[in-house]
Formats: sequence, structure tokens, C-alpha cells
Amino acid sequence: MTQADRAAEAVIFLHLPKAAGSTLNRLIEWEYPLFQMYSIDPVFFEWSWAHLQRLSKERLKRTRMFKGHMLFGLHAILPQPATYITVVREPVDRVISSFYFMRTYKLHPLYWRFKRENWSLEDFVRRSPRENVQCKIIAGAEYNKPCTAEICEKAKENLVRYFSVVGLFERFEESLALMKLRFGWKLQRYSSFNVTRTRPKKADIPRSTLDLIAEKNSLDISLYNCAANLFQTAVKTHAPEVGQITRELELARARTQTPLSSALFSICAAGRKALNRTYSSI
Repeated sequence: MTQADRAAEAVIFLHLPKAAGSTLNRLIEWEYPLFQMYSIDPVFFEWSWAHLQRLSKERLKRTRMFKGHMLFGLHAILPQPATYITVVREPVDRVISSFYFMRTYKLHPLYWRFKRENWSLEDFVRRSPRENVQCKIIAGAEYNKPCTAEICEKAKENLVRYFSVVGLFERFEESLALMKLRFGWKLQRYSSFNVTRTRPKKADIPRSTLDLIAEKNSLDISLYNCAANLFQTAVKTHAPEVGQITRELELARARTQTPLSSALFSICAAGRKALNRTYSSI
């Protein structure tokens, strides 16, 4: 795309829970002017989504990046052309990470319920309506209602039709490389954020629990396979460029991992995040 085309187009990042979204959000915030982004608040996301829909057409048109936990469909209310990006994650691993994040993050709406009722991972899988969430979000379906095969097919159709880049959590650097190619991002610094560290390894979880997660999230597994095919095709199409950019990103990550560089990057990233969230709320 030309620079003029990119300037006219809005980018919508659908942040799927526990799929490297926090890291990508922090990187995105270095690529756009702070007052040309709108961030859905991760805690007050219902209010933030409603606030976004009340913004003037003039402010919407000035905004080049919309990002956060929201359902597919924002493009329908924007006055400018728009494209989507997202990163999907292998569903069984995503569910495990999600549960242990919810159980340790005090601001999460389910934290106190988990603590009060002492939920296990298996309790979460059996009792929570949060199954196949990647399908629901990408299809624009209601989050707390059951997922259907029709919703899964709609999600696949949306990936093919509306998404410029479909990344994979498991191959995050290559996903970033595709985004850099598509949007002209610089990505000069790179570090990971909001990683769930207090969780067991997948190999340490009983096979019966893993099978239960896979059964409850079979539609997400089907969607993930579709996304992986799209991703692999894109990487193959741009193999030389993706390989070069991936190596550059690995070097950028290494430079940012020294204690001083990591601390400075984290502080600056936190400042940009706070400023953008404040602007997004007014």
C-alpha cells in the first residue's frame, strides 16, 4: 500500500484474551501518535466500548488505530475504510493460561469468585461459559452465549475477508514481521508484557483435563487451524522479508533485555499506555 492509502485506513486490533495482546498493544503504542489511537479499557471494557460508539465522526476519522477487547464489527460504524488484525493462540494452551491469569489478577471480574469457591482448572472448563471465545470474538457473537458451528464458520469467513494479518501466538515474531510489512511499522524496541508465569506446564496437567478443554473448545480448534493456514500462506508468500525482519526483531528483543534497557522500556511503555487510555476515556 502507498503511504496515502495507509493514512486513510484505520486498523482495528481485536485483542483475544491471553494471546500476546498486551505485548502487541505496547508495541503498537510506539507506532502511532498517542492521540490517533483509541484503546478499549481492559477492566471497564463494556463502558469503553459504549463510549467509543458515542464518539463524533470527526474524532473517529482522525483515529488510525482502534485496539482492545471488543467483538468484530467496529468497521461498520467508522466513516473511513478499515482493516483488522489479530493474534490467535492454540486453544487448549490459551484456556490454561487464561484460567491461571484470572485466578491471580485481582482486577479480573472472576478473581474473587474463583478465590471464594476455590475453582480448579477443570471447574472453570465445566462451569464457565467462556468456551470457544476466539470464535465468538472474531465472529462478533455474544460472548457469554453458547458457540455454534455457524458462529465458527462466520469467524473463518471474517478472517479471510476482513483481516490483513492473522498472527499466531506460537510464532509471534513472524506475526510481527507480517504486520511490519503490511503497515510500515518500525518495531525498533521489543519486550514481552503480561506473561502468566504462575501456571503449570501443559505436560503436568492430567490428560483427562486436556481432553475436556479440547472437547469444550473444538470450534476454536477448527478456527485455529484455519488461521494457521492463512498465516502459513502469508509467511510463505513473503518468506525472504519475514525471515529478515524476524532476525531483526530477535536482535531488538535481545537489546531490550539488559536490566537498564528493560526498565527504561517498561517505564516509557507504561507512560504511553496511561496517556492513551486517559485520552481514550474522554
